[in-house]
Amino acid sequence: MRMKDIIIAISLSLFVLATSFIIAIEEHAAIGTTDIRGLGKSYLYYSYNPWYEYLTSFSLNVVTAIIWDYRGFDTFYETCVLLASIVALISLFRGYVEKTGLPLKGLSDIVKTSTKLVMPLIVIYGAITALHGQLTPGGGFQGGAIVSVVTSLVIAIFSLEYVLKAGLSTRKLTLLRTLGVLCIAIIAVTPLIIAALMGVKAYVFQNMAKENSPVSMPRTLLDSSMAGSILFFNLFELIVAFSGLSTALIVLSLREDELREIFTVREHHE
Repeated sequence: MRMKDIIIAISLSLFVLATSFIIAIEEHAAIGTTDIRGLGKSYLYYSYNPWYEYLTSFSLNVVTAIIWDYRGFDTFYETCVLLASIVALISLFRGYVEKTGLPLKGLSDIVKTSTKLVMPLIVIYGAITALHGQLTPGGGFQGGAIVSVVTSLVIAIFSLEYVLKAGLSTRKLTLLRTLGVLCIAIIAVTPLIIAALMGVKAYVFQNMAKENSPVSMPRTLLDSSMAGSILFFNLFELIVAFSGLSTALIVLSLREDELREIFTVREHHE
């Protein structure tokens, strides 16, 4: 290891240690004001509080309540940022053609067989993480990131050829990702549509009824709390995160033949 690398590693370690020490000492840390702390207490108090139905989101997971109920606009914009970043990545590799029929490469049959046994478990765990995000730690993005691990495993262990033959192309993933974002937007404006039909007032991303708006999304599903629209938001966020991250994994795993196609197309345009 070069001396430069050692100095960088030691400097980063000291920076993390110093920052952690400062945060641990409350009087020297940038702790929020009393008002901000009060806001945090209100989130904890009202996140799931049936006795204040006009203020609660009926979500046992406070983090999820904040992400999709109290600050739904921010989360939606963050999802759009993920969408834009994937579009930017694809534009950098524009002109490539996903080729099939190339020689298959991969690891041993033992590794492939064990991976086939593990992949369904990963998908199930990711789905549970997303669909139970309103009840336990997790959410749509976390679930989508977990499921996309399957894509990375298949590429590394079976080859990119295996992924493409399975029908998981970037074109289909782009369509899936767009539909996911569109569904999130539709659910966000659903309260407005319901309110218009009822002749009452409502808000975008409204989850539960407010004092001046009786529109409320369903609280439970099969005797289990779904926290209104939060369950649907997590479901479609799972789709967006999985399709987006899988697209990035496929594009970044392009083979020599496909990269050569990119350069050929660019030289033709030039």
